[in-house]
Amino acid sequence: MNGSVCSPALAGGLVAWALVAPLASSASDIVVSVPGNTVVQDAGNDLMLLHCDLAFPDRACSLPPGGPDALPAWADVKTAKITAIGGGRVDLQIALYAPAPADPGVPFFSYFWQFQDGCVEPSPTDKDGIRVHWDGAAWNANWYVITSCNPRHIVQGDPVDFVFTDDGVRVRVSLEDLLTRGGGVPMTFYAGTRRLPFEHPVFTRTIPVDVAPDVNQLNPSPPPILIHPQVPAPWQP
Repeated sequence: MNGSVCSPALAGGLVAWALVAPLASSASDIVVSVPGNTVVQDAGNDLMLLHCDLAFPDRACSLPPGGPDALPAWADVKTAKITAIGGGRVDLQIALYAPAPADPGVPFFSYFWQFQDGCVEPSPTDKDGIRVHWDGAAWNANWYVITSCNPRHIVQGDPVDFVFTDDGVRVRVSLEDLLTRGGGVPMTFYAGTRRLPFEHPVFTRTIPVDVAPDVNQLNPSPPPILIHPQVPAPWQP
């Protein structure tokens, strides 16, 4: 699925895990925030890369057991933005540090926009979002709804128009649809990438590999604990 924040910071006292990539010291910055347009800039090389462990399926992790200890630059968010383009339409874009591949060569990958609070705080909506996801054979884009955070469950919604750009991915939705995601209050969002789906058959706390703003991050000191240094970015029509 998506990249919901989904779980509070993990309790201390865990067995130390191998942090397989360094975290950048820079956080995300909201570089534009005006009616109709919000742009979030995110540092490069700040991926959250932790292998899952079959012995501890309830620990936060972002990569399958074994395999490479890194992901290509097309998993790394450079900017995330939402822009009203007129005519009752809105573009949502994620720019990456390398173009998205036609075939990621993995069973699952997704680019997503999560609205409101994910699973950290009660949300005025049903925690809706949009994802462009690879299912092992093709790319598709849909609205989604998180119907349960513990245990995790999502429902795939209506399809969404999407296109890969020279530096990332863009979806286009109606302003009317987007505004319903705010539940009558100012809308907030974050964008990100996932190597493992939100609802996984084995691992119950999969996390994104990158988000902007940095609503999820791993503290730099072992054991790596999931923290929430930033809040979602605002957007208004």
